[in-house]
Amino acid sequence: MPRSALFTSLVAAASVASALVAQPALYFLQIDTESSYAFTVTDGKNQSVVSNIGILAGSKNNSMTAVSKDSDETSVDFGFMTPTIVRVNVNSSLGFTGAQFATAEGALHYGVWAHPFNESIVNSNVVFDLKGMQGNDGINYASVRSPFFVSSAGYAVYTDTQAMGSYSFSSVDNKNEVQFGFNATEIVYYIILPESKGDLKSLLTQYGGLTDRSPLWSPKAYGPMFWHNDFQRKSGFPDGVNSSQEFVEDVVNKLAQHRIRASAVMVDRPYGTGTEGWGNFDFDTEYWPDIRALVKHVAQKGLDFQVWVANRAVPGSQLYNDSESRGWLLETASEEQPGHALNLSNTEAYMYLGANIDWLPNLGIKGYKIDRGEEDEMPVWEQNTQSYLFHKLLYEGQAKQWGSASADNRRPAGFYNFARNANDRSRKYTGVWGGDPASSIDGLLQSIRNGIRSGLLGFPIWGSDCGGYTRKVGRNQPTEKLWARWMWFSAFSPVYEVMLYEGSIPWYDYSDDLVDVLRNTAQLHHELIPFIQSYMYRATVDGLPLIRALFLEASKDDDSVWEADESYFFGEEFLVAPITRDDGEKEVYFPKGQRYLEYLNKQDVYDGGSSQTFTMGIDSVPVFVREGSIIPRGDIYRNNRQWEDNNTSDEWRPWLNIEIYPSYGVKSSKFIYFDEASGRPVEIKMEADKSRKTICVSYGRMSAPGKLVFYVKGGAREFGLSRQGANKCVRNVETLFD
Repeated sequence: MPRSALFTSLVAAASVASALVAQPALYFLQIDTESSYAFTVTDGKNQSVVSNIGILAGSKNNSMTAVSKDSDETSVDFGFMTPTIVRVNVNSSLGFTGAQFATAEGALHYGVWAHPFNESIVNSNVVFDLKGMQGNDGINYASVRSPFFVSSAGYAVYTDTQAMGSYSFSSVDNKNEVQFGFNATEIVYYIILPESKGDLKSLLTQYGGLTDRSPLWSPKAYGPMFWHNDFQRKSGFPDGVNSSQEFVEDVVNKLAQHRIRASAVMVDRPYGTGTEGWGNFDFDTEYWPDIRALVKHVAQKGLDFQVWVANRAVPGSQLYNDSESRGWLLETASEEQPGHALNLSNTEAYMYLGANIDWLPNLGIKGYKIDRGEEDEMPVWEQNTQSYLFHKLLYEGQAKQWGSASADNRRPAGFYNFARNANDRSRKYTGVWGGDPASSIDGLLQSIRNGIRSGLLGFPIWGSDCGGYTRKVGRNQPTEKLWARWMWFSAFSPVYEVMLYEGSIPWYDYSDDLVDVLRNTAQLHHELIPFIQSYMYRATVDGLPLIRALFLEASKDDDSVWEADESYFFGEEFLVAPITRDDGEKEVYFPKGQRYLEYLNKQDVYDGGSSQTFTMGIDSVPVFVREGSIIPRGDIYRNNRQWEDNNTSDEWRPWLNIEIYPSYGVKSSKFIYFDEASGRPVEIKMEADKSRKTICVSYGRMSAPGKLVFYVKGGAREFGLSRQGANKCVRNVETLFD
């Protein structure tokens, strides 16, 4: 069939598909040119939503051109696969394929990289490959990425490939264009449209259905987790500590002594034998005389034990010698990089590395902090595939020992892995840590942006190095104020990671006031685990993150939220505005559409569409709860809470409170609580009747004992939770919002 005839029949098929998939159709394909593959997606009012102005191919990434309809080298197939998703398939013998989009004037674009280019959540005049980051100001190695972007014009585009590619977001003279190209003879990309006008969250949910979603991780994933940049040393130990092993024990003991809640400790490199003290995936007995006893001791204290790992063979190590002799090592991307990655595309290399690492979970290790893979230890075009395979290998080894998440995610995995260098296909095997931020206000700001951007890429579980990573003994240490501000940010992050370092350990090197902040924020975060875990379960279903850009939750007509990058929604319920100034001042914008109650004191209410400046000490943070919210909060996991000293009045018992924040301006709301003990999602529903001044809450079966707490004027109204579920009403009440 001639290429022109083929194109005509494809257009006809696309038109028929768009008509048959849904009645009435939400969107339509309109062919824009007779000479090349270009089309527009319009809505039911014949208004342009997406303009795919070119499908590209070429022998080089930087010289691709629009594919003509009579091309003998490239074929194109496109059409609606659902009422709101257009699928485009491009095949070309030229070697590189891609696409180009023209966007509406003033449209903003988000996604592709978690790294905050131009210190922003917006991709403005950015050109970069789909690869990991290296050194950058503010935050190094913020390497999470996905071939996916969202436009404020109301659509998203996802390319389903692990091939190396490049993206360009350009804006010149108010002419906006997005272009991408991949080193692949075939690509499939999807144009995703909202299921209702302005519903940007539905773009992320549909994207999640096209790629791999996160599993439900162990409850201990959510922290707080404590680690040290270098446990292994011969000097610089605290008084009374004489070895690396004793240093870990000291951290565990100090957490208990100061009554700081924690779920895990992690040992960073170096900890093993061989060049640079790692690479053989063992423990050097000079520093760790009885590692089995240590892991057992940590577990007895209610904590998971995790370690750092990387796919890196360094000359002189057994891993290098074995791999080099068998031809398993990838070429390095730089002559200055002595370490090589194993080629995990080779089945024998994959099995060998897995066999060497798997002794760690057998030892009792319950998770990995996964590093590197973007530091020139392999050719750049291998990064996406090799990082995915490494994450898969590590997940499989841990799952073999501790159990994977069930297919329906009602049973969580028995461990937690987290990586800084991951692409979208790695999401089902690893969580995320946000690279190496500077120990400075700029590092904190960049971390907030990194968390928001990671969420827009569909990574729900994320954490940052609290206090900043780039520190040196005697300088670049976090100030007390910076530490405290970061602790509050971490309290309202999915994962609370606390990085310790010589000269900057809270209980040794700072005041009691900072230890109090650490204790209070760790306790708060621990009590939010029921809330966080519920959202992590929901993310396995709807693909939505916990840290959310304001525009995902704000009113559709609120133009003030599109570039907001110093505050975020934590789920649907919380508005969080971390303080990022030494003077404690923070201007907070409250998005339109609802009212907001100051959460920690539960007194002041702020109208949507307004701004307010707050000045706070290190003992607080601007955080607000939206009217109509339902928040499960409690202490349902004991973890390291073992400091009762035989005092029965202080004995730990699990409890769960369902906090209700009613408003007559919100007639109905609900929360899907994940009851981990039973493996069931439980719907909690609130109804507000202004005419009767009545608030009613219904809920299903709950495993944990606790209270149902209505926060209303005149004081909170409390009722015991029924294990069987119940319907409870309070009458003749005024809400805090009305």
